[in-house]
Amino acid sequence: MTEESPTQRLTRARLRQLQQLRSAKGRREQRAFLIDGRKLVRDAIEAEASIADLLSVSPEEWDDVSLPTTRISQADAERLSDTRTPQGHFAVVEDRIGQLKPPSDDDWQMVALDAIQDAGNVGGIIRSSAAFGVAGVIVGPGSADPAHPRVTRAATGAWFRVPIGRSEDLPGDLAALRDAGATVLATEAAGEPLSEVEISGRVVWLFGNEGSGISPALEPLIDHRVSVPISGSVDSLNVGVAAGIILHHGWRAARERIDR
Repeated sequence: MTEESPTQRLTRARLRQLQQLRSAKGRREQRAFLIDGRKLVRDAIEAEASIADLLSVSPEEWDDVSLPTTRISQADAERLSDTRTPQGHFAVVEDRIGQLKPPSDDDWQMVALDAIQDAGNVGGIIRSSAAFGVAGVIVGPGSADPAHPRVTRAATGAWFRVPIGRSEDLPGDLAALRDAGATVLATEAAGEPLSEVEISGRVVWLFGNEGSGISPALEPLIDHRVSVPISGSVDSLNVGVAAGIILHHGWRAARERIDR
């Protein structure tokens, strides 16, 4: 730890403030969120995330990092974490999640999430998006907060490797992406098999709610509906699993276009 960033001790007032970050209201008011776990904190540091404070039961583990650091007890770690056995390492990250603009490239893929409520699904889709070169993930109204602890934990360090945006008007944002030349492809059980769909240079993959699917307001903006063929032994795929398969397909198709 550098002399400019000495280790501080956690006060009760600061603990209460940090605990508020477990709620969406607290995150909005403080414009920050809390990440939990040694590896996730390391990933955030390596990605040069806007970290305001490190909190650790063993601050000496962070001697190589020039960031404000606060020593916490194991009991405090349990108060801050929503896991049963917290590792005792946290970071307060500034919430700079805003709106995303269409990339200027000719060839890109983006993801839009329509009321996907499960935080694990949102985090998993963000992780797959980073793995398969997605240019940005737009989280629409009704979806789990992208800064929710379970979202960041499910996404792992990939959360910091792909642009993430919040949308207050998903129909308007999709319309803007279509105006920028994008084709909107939505997942639907009765859609065209994925392998038979021609993927253009600019694509928005739209994933809908786990139970009710795509919102009626978005239906007029869909250019094509696609499906992942499965055997008859199951009714459907989890949206996070389906998204991973679809995004890999889109990534491979993009690579093939580049190699031609």
